[in-house]
Amino acid sequence: MTEKQLAERIAALSGSARRLLDYLAILDGPGRYAVLRHLARATEEDMVVDLQEVVEAGLVMVAKNDPNAYDFTDEELRPHLLARIGDMRLPKLRARAQAAQRRVSGDLRLEP
Repeated sequence: MTEKQLAERIAALSGSARRLLDYLAILDGPGRYAVLRHLARATEEDMVVDLQEVVEAGLVMVAKNDPNAYDFTDEELRPHLLARIGDMRLPKLRARAQAAQRRVSGDLRLEP
C-alpha cells in the first residue's frame, strides 16, 4: 500500500477509529483488546464499533496467534502512524500505554 493510499484510508475513518490506530501503533507488536480499550477509554460498544471500522477498512486484523489481540495488516502502517503522531505527542502516548499494560496485567507498582 502506498503512503497516499494509507493516508486516504486513515482520513476516511472516524476520529475515535483513528485514535485507536494511534494506540495500536505505539504498542510493541499486536495490541491486546483489554489494553487498547483501556487506552481508548471507550465503552465496550464503542470499542467494538471502532474495531469493526478499522478491520473493515483493511487496516487492522485479529492477531495470528491471539484471538484477543489486534495487529496491522500492513507493516508500513505503524511507521506511518508514528510519524503522524509526532515527537511531541509520542512520549505521552507511550507512557499511557505502559500504564495501561501494567493496569491490565494487574501490576500496579510504581516504576523506579
